[in-house]
Amino acid sequence: MRKILIITSALLVAPLTVMAQGTVAPPSDTFVFRFQPPEGITVRQTYKLERTRKIEGQASIQDESESQTEGQFRRVGDGFEYSPKTTASAARRNGAAITDPVLGLLSRIQMTYVISKGGEAIDVRGFADVEQLLKSSQPARIAAALAPILNEASLVEQQKIEWNARYADFADGSFRIGDVIDVQAPQKLPNGETILYTIRTSFPGWEPCPAGRCIRLKQIYESDAAELGKLVEGVVGRLSEAKATPVQDDRGSRITGSLSRLIDPKTMLIYSEEMKRSISMRIQVPGQGLWPVVQEETRTYTYAYE
Repeated sequence: MRKILIITSALLVAPLTVMAQGTVAPPSDTFVFRFQPPEGITVRQTYKLERTRKIEGQASIQDESESQTEGQFRRVGDGFEYSPKTTASAARRNGAAITDPVLGLLSRIQMTYVISKGGEAIDVRGFADVEQLLKSSQPARIAAALAPILNEASLVEQQKIEWNARYADFADGSFRIGDVIDVQAPQKLPNGETILYTIRTSFPGWEPCPAGRCIRLKQIYESDAAELGKLVEGVVGRLSEAKATPVQDDRGSRITGSLSRLIDPKTMLIYSEEMKRSISMRIQVPGQGLWPVVQEETRTYTYAYE
């Protein structure tokens, strides 16, 4: 996605001008993302996840979790390091407090992102002991079930993908308000299947934020080409409330959703982000074959800086 974004808007670079008497001109239609967080800045992030899974013929399961992290950016050579630490976490299922083994284990790990000057996470340190922690903190049956996802290689790759989708894919890219860009990406579903979906990115405008003014970035996720084709140019966000319906035929799985992010292009510090996603798929129920499932989730991130 990174190369496509930069190439798509490479001709849109235009310098910001300064008006007479030193006053800054109104926001330009063009802007450039620069990954340059201030040295030593403290980041406090609150993350909330709400997820509902509905299996046909069964009661739905509603999971909620919340975590708070704190970390600092510091320069290392011509790049950066960022080391967030979990300071609080909690989880609930159908309204009752639960102990989430994944959340609990990850909260004990001190991660360090090794970041290039272009905002790319080239390594994530801290997961070397995760497999041993898993075995020592969980019963053998649970440890074996979680081992495919809670291992160093998988966690490093996951963290790099999520980081780079937020930062490296846009860093050093030049864009114009109103740009709409489509790229395709694979997505591995909870049932193990991988599907291809389209990410439609747009930049509807400038908005006030603690940094002064920020860009509103929006995305649409859609694996159904027919549904994506219904989008009217300039009406990005139409699918923000879209939900996948249970798979009843041979059309296969579907992923649909939206993202809204408020970000300062001068530093790439994010101030808020909300992602909604709905996945329709079939899962194997022991002794009962394949059953239609719909999983809906909302992820909310808020950031404060000092």
